[in-house]
Amino acid sequence: MGSLRLTGWAAAAAAPEWGVRRRPRRCCHGAPLPRPRCAPSPAPAVASSLGVGAAGHLRAGAEREWLWDCRGGAGGGARDYAREMEVAVRVVQVACTLCQRVQDSLLHPSADAGGHVHSKLDRSPVTVADWGVQAIVSWLLSNSFHDENISIVAEEDDETLSSSDGAALLESVVEAVNGCLVEAPKYGLRSLEKELGAHDVIQAIRKCSSAGGPKGRFWVLDPVDGTLGFVRGDQYAIALALIEDGEVILGVLGCPNYPMKKEWLNYHQKYYRLMSKVAPPPLGSWHKGCVMYAQKGCGQAWMQPLVHDFGKLDWRHPREIQVSSISDPMSATFCEPVEKANSSHSFTAGLAHSVGLRTQPLRVYSMVKYAAIARGDAEIFMKFARTGYKEKIWDHAAGVVIIQEAGGVVTDAGGRQLDFSRGIYLEGLDRGIIACSGALLHQRILDAVDASWNSSTL
Repeated sequence: MGSLRLTGWAAAAAAPEWGVRRRPRRCCHGAPLPRPRCAPSPAPAVASSLGVGAAGHLRAGAEREWLWDCRGGAGGGARDYAREMEVAVRVVQVACTLCQRVQDSLLHPSADAGGHVHSKLDRSPVTVADWGVQAIVSWLLSNSFHDENISIVAEEDDETLSSSDGAALLESVVEAVNGCLVEAPKYGLRSLEKELGAHDVIQAIRKCSSAGGPKGRFWVLDPVDGTLGFVRGDQYAIALALIEDGEVILGVLGCPNYPMKKEWLNYHQKYYRLMSKVAPPPLGSWHKGCVMYAQKGCGQAWMQPLVHDFGKLDWRHPREIQVSSISDPMSATFCEPVEKANSSHSFTAGLAHSVGLRTQPLRVYSMVKYAAIARGDAEIFMKFARTGYKEKIWDHAAGVVIIQEAGGVVTDAGGRQLDFSRGIYLEGLDRGIIACSGALLHQRILDAVDASWNSSTL
């Protein structure tokens, strides 16, 4: 399948750190998959640097420390996406730092922090973090790949920031962006020699206007997935994926509030923060927050701690993640969106009962639900949106490839693969989306949907 080569690794350091017995990897049809190799790589092979912008506004930062090497496919010869993966993970790390700083300002507001949350036309919230992350990701991707015309599909536009009433808000976004970009060397990227101005930030946000489609290459970004959870101090995610000719190739999920202990997912983050103050974790310990990532066809998915929490970008401590081995519905945990407006809780409750699920649903904001399945903390995610709602590709692309490479299954409710080739929406979606840790649970959910759909009000 492929391998992950990391500079300076000892062979033993590449092993997962979970301390539990691993089951054989299997595809959704039950056939065993060969284990990819993990091997060290010599430093000279990866000593190039990243992020030289056309305008020369970057100064030297840290050298590249690792090389993702996954050339999947039975006959080999698949394209090497090492540089794309490396840049994407580092950029999401920067974005996580910006989000954590903005969320801290929302939870512990100063006199001028009240302007950080705004409402869009559909009344959904948007924050300084949404625009700030979009600007950072757009700017860093363009500079890292020497391409001013890099194609990005993203959720936000610059209309509010460019309006006559948006000057103060734009100033906050520019400040947040520059505050993170100046620290780029911490993430193995090159830092700014000259701060970005308001015009630069607006232009970076404005570049994220691709419409996607079946041909060519484009990045897909949800700058803050689960903004409602974000403003409430709870779970949210930064999601970045690379799509090529309609297929999701890479997926990176930043989950800044995802606790390392599964049981903490059942609590609001305010309890976690309170307990952390009572018994603070040791400095440099990995106790919460992670970035997960995977490449299509690799047969592996990984996570690493956040630089903001862990103190440094250390590629020597990633952990391989795998889906749960639970196949008995009575022991399985299922996730669903927190807000009833985003999914029918009554219908999923009926499905859960019909297939024998007995645990209470784990209601989590954002694509953290995908992360929970990929990491083995839950087994099922079901979403059945209200009539007329159209799913966006940025809400699913990164999470889908991570679950699949961790050993799970994601389809629509008719059992078909999600189609990311038809623009910004998941067109042709059959009723809903179902993600499971394994093929047996997945088929039981599909059968239950078929049996119950005609009696539903969806």
